[in-house]
Parts: sequence; structure tokens; C-alpha cells
Amino acid sequence: MSRTTTDNTGNGEHNWISQLRNHIENIPTSDGEVVETLPPEVTDAWTVRGCANAMKADFDVLYVPSGYKHPFTGEMCIPEYTKGTYRGQPADQYLLRSDTGQAIGNMSGRYPAREGYKHVFDTLDDLFPQSCDSVTVFGNGERVVVEQVLDEPYDLGGGDMIQPYIYTRMSLNGTWKTEIIPISQRLSCENQLGFSGQLIGVRATKNHDHLLTMRASVLEMSKAQGLALKNMARILSEQEFTDAMFREMQNVIIPVDHDLHHKTVTAALNKRGACWTAWKTESEDHPTMWGAYNAMQGAEQHRINATPKSGETKEAARERALVKALDGKTPIADAAEAYLLSLATVGAEEPF
Repeated sequence: MSRTTTDNTGNGEHNWISQLRNHIENIPTSDGEVVETLPPEVTDAWTVRGCANAMKADFDVLYVPSGYKHPFTGEMCIPEYTKGTYRGQPADQYLLRSDTGQAIGNMSGRYPAREGYKHVFDTLDDLFPQSCDSVTVFGNGERVVVEQVLDEPYDLGGGDMIQPYIYTRMSLNGTWKTEIIPISQRLSCENQLGFSGQLIGVRATKNHDHLLTMRASVLEMSKAQGLALKNMARILSEQEFTDAMFREMQNVIIPVDHDLHHKTVTAALNKRGACWTAWKTESEDHPTMWGAYNAMQGAEQHRINATPKSGETKEAARERALVKALDGKTPIADAAEAYLLSLATVGAEEPF
């Protein structure tokens, strides 16, 4: 359905976002925990601004000149530009949250002043009303990721539903430019599929907000990603896959060389174990190449990338996994996709 004719703001059975919300709300994560939902008093939680308010991501920014105390006189010294357009202005500045006073960045004095993330939130709400699924805040708010439902879900057959999303990431400390990234999600297991890179990428400049608004129409390109994912799923779903074939794929993608350091061997075996466990679940209903791909992809997303490192919290590990997904750093899933498509497209016979 064309995005221009989809009504996501009203009530009733036609509102597929409401139906989707009922379906996915409080789904247990892969480790058995339930993702915390937004407070019930937040009535506009399905707007980006509503979600951002609930997560304390919608704040103003103070720009404070950065300086030092003179070691002899105790005087506060603030270095300034001595020539050019910025002459007389602080050479360095701290970015602070106006509500808490927490530092969220230390930038050059040339860094353009912005009203926090407000314009980005408003732009996303204008593009896709009542479609926000989550807002993730990193640290004190120096980085933020917005997740929105995009277009209607589609059924690959047998109730295997795929839902297109867009993830918009942004920062106030210069670590991320503003990017809108399409990633489809398999609702049965929340696997993130179909990464194809950013659609919009805008660095912080004086024209940042204007450019983001002007380039937002590029989101129509995400439809091409959905079509490519449908075609891949159709091809892989038609090909049966056995345990022996999955083992062979693991040998190619995650080989184990016992001559290497024991930590390297253990890490490889743990990855293979996570993939095998996921495959045994997938093969109950999807003993196909499509199930094999989702097993490899899901294990990488939910187990391998999201396993806390030493001293790391589960929430921090999940945030790290999200960043990897947005960066497209999913080598196991990428290798599995290439391996399986090469078998399917050449019509290879089962080698066992």
C-alpha cells in the first residue's frame, strides 16, 4: 500500500499499527526478560515526541565555553579564535543538558548550536505519524536512536510476518551524523533483517535541520529493500535444508582451528553452539534455507552480539548489539546469506 494513503492515526480495525502494537507489546526477549514498556500515563507514546519525552530524550541544550584555571593567578581563561569568522568566540565548548546540567559533549566553538533533537523528532512525526515503537538513549543523551514502524507488514507464508522499520540515529557530540536506516524485522523472533545502509546521512552543519527535512523523501527507497527481502525469502523458503547441511555451512562460516589459541577456539565453539540452538528451533517449523538464514542471523543478533562482556550490563550489551546492526556489522548473517543464496541460485543438490 502506498504510504500516502495509509491512515495510521485513527482507531478501528483498519489501524494496523494498533494491531501490531498489541501483537508485539511485552514479547519476551531471547534471554527470557520482558522489555519494559512505556508508562501508561504517556498518552502520546506512539509519537516520537511522546516516546522521547517518556525516555527523557527531548531536552534543550546549553552551550558553555570551555576553559581552564590559570595555574598562577587562578583566573578562569577561555581560549578564543584570534582570526577569521569566529574571531573572539570560544575555541571550545561544552554541551550540557539544560534540565540536568549533565555534559553530553565537548565540541569545537564552530559546532553549530541546535535545539537538541527537537527538529529531528518533529520531522519524523510529520513523516510517519503515530508510528514510533521505541526511543533508545545512550549515556546522558549524547546519542539517541528512534525506531519507527514503516509500511504494512507482509506475510511470507504460514504466518511468517515481516515488518519494515526505520531506525534514525543522531548525536549531539559529533560521534554520529543523523542517519535514517531501514531494517526489516521478523515479528516471530524480532530478528532484524535486510540492512542495506543509510538512506539519509546529514552531518551537523548550520543547514542540518533544513537538509534533513528536504531529504526525507528519499525514504521511498526503502520499498526497494522490502522487495529484495521478499524475493530472498521466497527463494530460500522453497529450498529444504537438513541438519547435515547446516553443519557444513557452519564449517564454512565459523570454522574451528584447534591449533589456534584456546580462547579463539572457545569463542568459535560458542558461536557455533548459539547458531545450532537457534537452528533446532527454526527447523521445527522452517527446515529450509530461510530457516537456516534466520538461525544464523538471530543467533548473531540475540546471543553473540548481545552477550554482556566482562563488567557490562545486559542493557549496555543490547545497546551495543543495536549499534552493530545499524552499522551493518553482522558478518555471520552476511556470510550465511551469501552462502545460502549461492546454493539456491545455482540449484546445487544436497551433498549428503
